[in-house]
Amino acid sequence: MDRDWARLGSALRAARKDLGLGQKEVAERIGVSRNALRNTEIGEISRVTPTVREYARIVGWTEASIDAVLHGGEPTREAAVPPDEPVTALVDTPEDLPVRIKAALADGRPVLDTAVINLPGEDGEDSEAQMVIIVKGRGGDATPEQIQKALLQWEKTEAQIRRSGKE
Repeated sequence: MDRDWARLGSALRAARKDLGLGQKEVAERIGVSRNALRNTEIGEISRVTPTVREYARIVGWTEASIDAVLHGGEPTREAAVPPDEPVTALVDTPEDLPVRIKAALADGRPVLDTAVINLPGEDGEDSEAQMVIIVKGRGGDATPEQIQKALLQWEKTEAQIRRSGKE
């Protein structure tokens, strides 16, 4: 069965409304534009992003609920996150990361997307190493159009990276 992104968006929207939360409030708590949240709610997404995970957490879904809903099941509910509770960090910063990476992660700009890519090994086999990519936006002053443009640039770049690993 294919993943039903529209069903996921509809279920998230229904859970938000059941809790009496507005789109603007949830978008602000996650750190995305209202338009990005609307796109999630109407199913104009094609992968589970940190935004989708945080949205599910805010409305009280368990971690496994996203996949369950995408495949025709129902979400499992936990307690919804109270409005005064801070949003969890979308990216952990382990102590062993280099200082410049920790500084880049802590600069306050929103995380737009992430990717984990297996690095190529010998003879076309995957190696034991992975590349972790975190795509960050401009910050609170970015328009929805600028965010969309940045995401499109990232999609092209990600495709190039993945193709280059198969050569």
